[in-house]
Amino acid sequence: MQYEETNYIGYDGTHMFMALWKPDDDKPRALLVVLHGLGSHAGDFKNLGEYFANRGFAVFIPDLRGFGHYSGLKGHVMRFDEYIEDIQNLVMQVKDRYLNKITFLFGSSLGGVNAIRYVKTYPKTVDGLILHCPAVSQNLGIGRGTIIAGQILSWLNVKRYFSSGLNYEDASRNPTVIKDHETDPLRFDDVTPRFGIEGLKASEDAFKSALMIKVPVLLQQAGEDKLVSPNRSKEFFENLSSEDKTLYFYEGLYHELHVEPESDRILGDMETWLNKRLPT
Repeated sequence: MQYEETNYIGYDGTHMFMALWKPDDDKPRALLVVLHGLGSHAGDFKNLGEYFANRGFAVFIPDLRGFGHYSGLKGHVMRFDEYIEDIQNLVMQVKDRYLNKITFLFGSSLGGVNAIRYVKTYPKTVDGLILHCPAVSQNLGIGRGTIIAGQILSWLNVKRYFSSGLNYEDASRNPTVIKDHETDPLRFDDVTPRFGIEGLKASEDAFKSALMIKVPVLLQQAGEDKLVSPNRSKEFFENLSSEDKTLYFYEGLYHELHVEPESDRILGDMETWLNKRLPT
């Protein structure tokens, strides 16, 4: 297994950080593009990258616009459609590097929202979609008054930061992960009003997009998810138009499935699903 730090070029020409884990022979069986969630970055998915690189996949994990190593304004985008176009550039760059390889798109939490909306917009560029606890709903108890205030501040384009409301102890049952999040200088959990309001719109749009998703889908949902609604994820899954769709529901597990104490089981279920969709 090899690790490489590189970059990808966003829709506006911005160069952004990307981590790559790949097999030793640099001849991957397939490609896996991983989209992180709110406040996160590529490094949070190191275990996933290593796991699948050791099993013959090239795993590309970018820092999305506004997070991780991003050099511009953190926790901010003017439109969530910016992510769709960034991802399109990224996927094309990845597919140009490894020609004619089956490509899967993975999205965790808010990364799941971006993945869903990307596949709706570009339905023929990836061969399958994997979702971990997609944020097609929010379970943070954001009140209507807060949303209205956010809408006003968003319209005024106020560049003041507000807390996303994320509690690390609600994200994972793994004490090592919680401690790492608390001390990680690359994590950035605050957002501008524009980001917050656009994110809520994108979340609702992603939920409504289920009928337009026809690629194979694996949805893995935590049963004790305190950040998104498990029932809403189930409803989204049921609405998918995909003829090939699989749901795993993990009772007792928290939001960040890939780093829960049961991560070997989670990644193993992913691997089994992927292998069944690759040529022998």
